[in-house]
This record gives sequence, C-alpha cells and structure tokens, in this order.
Amino acid sequence: MKELTTWLFLTVFVLFMIFILDINSKKRKELKRANAWPEVLDLVISSLQSGASITESLADLSTIGPLAIRSEFSEFKESMEKGDSFELALNQVKERFADPICDQFCEVLFFAAKFGSRNTIKVLRELSEYVAADLSTRAEINTRFGWVKNSANLAALAPWVLFLILRSQENAKLAYQQSFGKALLLSGLILTLIAYLWMNQIAKLPKAKRLFTVSIADK
Repeated sequence: MKELTTWLFLTVFVLFMIFILDINSKKRKELKRANAWPEVLDLVISSLQSGASITESLADLSTIGPLAIRSEFSEFKESMEKGDSFELALNQVKERFADPICDQFCEVLFFAAKFGSRNTIKVLRELSEYVAADLSTRAEINTRFGWVKNSANLAALAPWVLFLILRSQENAKLAYQQSFGKALLLSGLILTLIAYLWMNQIAKLPKAKRLFTVSIADK
C-alpha cells in the first residue's frame, strides 16, 4: 500500500510534466503562426502587384505560404473550388485563426474585393510593417525576461528531481511513506503547480483584442 501511494505521487508528477509540455507545445504553435503573418502579407502584396486576383493570391498561400498557415488556406482554396462565395470562404479563414491580425487582413481584402480599392496594397504594406514591429517588440521582451522564467521553471523542477534521487535511499524512502511524508509530498506538488501557473500568468504578454469579430458573410 505504501509503495502504491509513492507510485501515485510519481504518476501525478509525470502527468503534471506532460501538462507543462502540452502548454509549451501550444505556445510554440501559436508563436509560429504569429511569426508567419509578415511573410503572408508580403506574399499577398507581391501576388497582387503581379496582377493576380485576391482569390488567387490567397489560394496560392496553400502551397507557397509558411508551413504554419498552409492548412487554413488550403481549406480556403477547397472552399472556393466547391463554389462557396468569397465572403463565406474568407470568413472561415477568420474563424480558424481567431486572431486580430487575421481579422484586419481579411477585412481589408473583403472591402477591396467588394468595393474595389486602389489603396489595398498600401494598406496591406502598412499592416505588414505594423505586424513586423509588434512581433519584434514582443520577441525582445520575451528574450529579456525569458531567463527569469527559465530560472523559475528550474526552481520548480529542482525539488522533484532531488526527490527522485533521495527516493533511491532507504531512509528517505521510508520517511516519505509515513503520513507526514505523504502530506509533505502532496502539499509540495499542489504548491508547485499553483506557483507554475501563477508564474506563467504573470509572464504572459497581453494579447491584442479582436476588433473585427462580425462575420464577413453577414455584411
């Protein structure tokens, strides 16, 4: 029974580590998609300057765009090939990304396609410059304070690495099998989880708010 309890704590710890890795994986995916937007905007601008239509420019992103966004624009291309309206297909792109940059990008293209605009490329270029500057600022902030976050992660992980090492010693093993030892492990695990989540919440940069959330298809 005592051995089972110890393994239970280890299982919870492993699940906690999997949870952390999953969060970090999602953050990396979001960062890749965010960093792809300057290239996406530049590709669309180049395509429009060469005489391609807005629909063709967006469909081409499914093959020549950054890998992080190709699947979303592949679905746009498939939607257009099925005969869906441009507004519906573009709105689906907005919904898949659920991102303020994508919202602005799609709104510019929607009004250009519906009403025509000589300033479409100019607006897209200004949006590209703004996005690049914003991403550069965020990257600099994350770099400067990243060592603090990494130190905190190490501080949260170190006691549990030490616990695994001490567990190989018989005296320590018996101590952690006692009621006080179990209570100490449980409280330590809970406090570590709370501290980690709190630390990540503080270190999280505020996201830009979505201003254009109204469906394009309803306009």
